[in-house]
Order: sequence, then structure tokens, then C-alpha cells
Amino acid sequence: MFTPFSRILLIILSIVFAFYLYPKDEYISVGIILFSSLLFVYGYYRYGTVYIAFEEIKKGRFDKAEKLISTIKNPMRLSKSHKSYYHFTLGYIFSNKQEWEKSFTEFNKALEIGLRTKNDTSIVLLNLASTAFEQKNFKEAKEFIIKTRTYKLKPIIASEVAKLEIEINAVA
Repeated sequence: MFTPFSRILLIILSIVFAFYLYPKDEYISVGIILFSSLLFVYGYYRYGTVYIAFEEIKKGRFDKAEKLISTIKNPMRLSKSHKSYYHFTLGYIFSNKQEWEKSFTEFNKALEIGLRTKNDTSIVLLNLASTAFEQKNFKEAKEFIIKTRTYKLKPIIASEVAKLEIEINAVA
């Protein structure tokens, strides 16, 4: 939830505050402050900027999302759920750039790892269908549409599935 800059700033401020309290014999406070700064470091490696980047995708700010997601140097260290949303976000970014093969690969990775909600899983399946359609792989696109329909879809997703299904049927 914190950008790398804000994490670094908070860590520096905590260390400075710890040095300020140390001569005043506030050892418990110093310990708590240093422990909290370690939590910021831990949070960076386990959660990164995935959540913020995903929120930027929802707002349609793909450039900002790409900058945030690129700050993650080792995505293998992320927690399982954050790893799946890392790939989900990258899939959206590549889809926006019309890099269909990369987008398809990232959405598949997100699906393999597993997403937190069935709604997010249905969105990934819809995006996989859309990506397969863009790659002119209509049979695979239909298969993803069928898989998407197995979930209880929210109205906006259901309408997008219906639109894509009409497009696929018109071409195939």
C-alpha cells in the first residue's frame, strides 16, 4: 500500500526518531520503532506495490501502474496472492499495449496461481477470452467464455461476456 519512496521515508524517519529517543533511555520505544521499520522492509518484499498498481489499473492509469509494478525487482518474493495480482496487473498492462502474447501469458500465470475472489477469476477468464480473440484463436476464446459463464457474474462482467460472445460468433 506504500510506494517505495514512502517506505524509505518512513524507515528513515523511524530510525531518526529512534536515535532521538535512545539517549533519553526510552529503550522500549526505540525497540518498537525499529521493529516497525523492519515491518516496512518486510512489507516491501512480501507485498510490493501490487495493490497500488492494481488500483491504478482500475482507474485506467496504465502508465502509472506500469511504473509502480516495475519497482518490484523480484516478484518471486511476493506472497502468493500478491504474486497472482502482480501477473493480473501485468496482463492488463500488456493488453493495453496490445502485446497479446505477453498479456495472455500473464493472465494465465495469474489464473494458475489463483486469485482471491471468484469475481477476479471471472475477469481474468474474460480477459483471456478477449486476448485469444485478438490473437484470432476463436476456439480457445469460446472455451474461456464457457469457463467464465460457470461463475456467478456481476452484471457489468456478464454484459462484457455477452458482447465478446457475439463478436466471436460473428467471426467464427
